[in-house]
Amino acid sequence: MMSLKRLKSGLSPSKTTYDSSDFFNLHRYIEAYLKRVLLIGLRLNKVKYEESRKIVGSTYLNTAALIEKALFLLDSSKEKQSIVLRHLKSNHEDFFIISDILIKFSSKYRNRLAHGTIEELKNQELIKLLCHVNESFFKEFESLLEFEYGHSAFDQPRDWGATRGTDENITASASRLKLGKILPEPLSMVTVKNKLNNTAYKV
Repeated sequence: MMSLKRLKSGLSPSKTTYDSSDFFNLHRYIEAYLKRVLLIGLRLNKVKYEESRKIVGSTYLNTAALIEKALFLLDSSKEKQSIVLRHLKSNHEDFFIISDILIKFSSKYRNRLAHGTIEELKNQELIKLLCHVNESFFKEFESLLEFEYGHSAFDQPRDWGATRGTDENITASASRLKLGKILPEPLSMVTVKNKLNNTAYKV
């Protein structure tokens, strides 16, 4: 996971003008921020710290599902996810409007850049708007956390009330909290080298 120091720095830009790379990096910090909120939610639901880090790094939820799941896991009411989200939507309309824009606007451009569909963004008005949306999303998320829970995503899980956690493997935790499947780890360097050694591209 990204360090808190780097995350704070990345989400507190001092620039007044942005280019395509700035937007891409800012969106990366937004994604890391969401992972941070998810980690806090996992810790509040009895998942140990190291296991929480592993789950954050090895499960996949799309941005919309990640936002909703992270918010749900922070809630201590024991209500269903749909009820928790309904409550939040009634009190934080701006947050959900900006979340929708992030998902349907910023994330789309991030994906096009990441997957080579477009080489770079050149329209300055577009880049400025993309960065504005991302920065607004971060500020509004922090505002929601402060209003609802009196905390920031930059606070430690123990400050939120997290305790030691229970002995449970990450597959069981992911299943219990409905986080989807645990994705396989990348091939090890040793495995890759061994495979390459059987080709014309031996290293």
